[in-house]
Amino acid sequence: MRIMVEKALAGLLVVLFSATVITVIWQVVGRYLLEAPSSATEEIARFLLIWLGMVSMAYAFAKRMHVGVDLISARLSPKGRNTSARAIWLTCAAFALAVMVYGGGLLVNVTATLGQTSAALGLPMWMIYAIMPASGLIIAYFAISFMVDGSATDADNTAGDVQ
Repeated sequence: MRIMVEKALAGLLVVLFSATVITVIWQVVGRYLLEAPSSATEEIARFLLIWLGMVSMAYAFAKRMHVGVDLISARLSPKGRNTSARAIWLTCAAFALAVMVYGGGLLVNVTATLGQTSAALGLPMWMIYAIMPASGLIIAYFAISFMVDGSATDADNTAGDVQ
């Protein structure tokens, strides 16, 4: 299941990045060659970058490419490193659930309730902000999965290791 989620994230990243590049190229062409800049492309690029950043964060977490410091855990016994890694995964899951899912969900709810829309496209802003709780759920899924299946004991991929 984890591999399918990773592949879906990778595919979504390709689509988001490609759409961002195409949008920015069109903005440059419109502004400098056609001398008719589009206000919509600037907003589209901004929203795509928000989604790209949030999905990239979830993908990096899934691939354990996040930055960590192992000054303390490197000095622990193997059992201590395992316990430390599990505590780190639990903390990551708690943060993702509390801040990204709950807090992001509140943001989505407020913007949906207020009916806030984007200036150029008129898109409901809750659709843009919905990526935060979605990414939080994905990060929490991976953190709990790493903790439960024993991935925390893998010496090459222990949370906190910098490669």
